[in-house]
Amino acid sequence: MTDQLNQAREQQHQHTLQLTHRSELDTLKDEFISTVSHELRTPLTSIRGALGLLSSGIIGDVDAKALNLLRIAVTNTDRLIRLINDILDLERMESGRAPLQIRRCSLRDLAQQAIDTMTAMADANTVHLALEPSTVAQVAYPEALFFDGDADRILQVLTNLLSNAIKFSPAASTVRIHTEAASDSILLKVVDEGRGIPADKLDTIFDRFQQIEPSDARQKGGTGLGLAICRSIVQQHSGSIWAQRNLGPGTTLYMMLPRTTRATDVAVPSQLPRAAKAPSWSATTTPASAP
Repeated sequence: MTDQLNQAREQQHQHTLQLTHRSELDTLKDEFISTVSHELRTPLTSIRGALGLLSSGIIGDVDAKALNLLRIAVTNTDRLIRLINDILDLERMESGRAPLQIRRCSLRDLAQQAIDTMTAMADANTVHLALEPSTVAQVAYPEALFFDGDADRILQVLTNLLSNAIKFSPAASTVRIHTEAASDSILLKVVDEGRGIPADKLDTIFDRFQQIEPSDARQKGGTGLGLAICRSIVQQHSGSIWAQRNLGPGTTLYMMLPRTTRATDVAVPSQLPRAAKAPSWSATTTPASAP
């Protein structure tokens, strides 16, 4: 009996030490995030502003060689600012310091807003963005694509997905957005015609600082956090996000969100019109359960 009590006390002591150690690590992380926010982002923003003024020639003409050096400095400063903002954004969400602002949203409206936002980037890369036409079922039951969520956060997911698709799409190709609905969930697909994602990286691309190729961060300008942020936001909405290779060229990224029905909603039939029945995506794809 004495041995059991001693063992229990030792286990309790080890548990207390682990909790104390974890609390100390959380404190260090919070201090680091605060340091990043105040001691790095603010001066970087000032440096970016000064570089922009120099590049514009506001204080005098700059020769071609100096202008090229300024362009490189501006590009790298922008990348550092994006990286810091993404780290802060991700930490705020995962620590619960970025609560969702829930309201009624239309998935198709958000998809169109994302296309409008990303059109300039797509044009610069000679990539076309297309929102696939509504099906007969969606026209008959438009409320099937409404859900309760944070519109700004879901728009952030959609613009991230489109940005990723644009960067890895060949010139003169098309990135397509599809919206689908079932009785209890909605699905959005972003389909590109790019090089595709290797099978062994379909899950890990949603982890922090993951790139398909080591050179992508330098050549494509990403921070390696965009898809991790997407996963965190979708998880906050009790949804799933995953990737799948296309049968042809490219990759399809999926985002599935639960529908939240209200008493005032028009009932969405479990069986949609036969001519336009929404496909059962769960039968052909398995969400990566967003680890």
